[in-house]
Amino acid sequence: MSETNDRASSPPEKPRRDPRDHVFHFRIDPSAEKPVYDDPLIELIRGQLADLLDAVILTDHGRRVRVDGFRLLQEPESQYEIFPHRAEADTEARGK
Repeated sequence: MSETNDRASSPPEKPRRDPRDHVFHFRIDPSAEKPVYDDPLIELIRGQLADLLDAVILTDHGRRVRVDGFRLLQEPESQYEIFPHRAEADTEARGK
């Protein structure tokens, strides 16, 4: 066998990490909500914002800001809800 064939059949080497690096592992919940928007980019942004807003409070000059949607810079006329199910529940609660 040649040296090239030996390398091709051996398992790939794990990349070396700096011991000061932190590695985070997150379990993916298979029962996660179904996508709200058909556009994968919008859904990616919505999901990331939703996850962040479940962990942090946004502020403006120290005052809490309640964020419920976003707009893309290239489509400033389009508004997308971050938590559409919460918005529906709030509307129904106000109507009662």
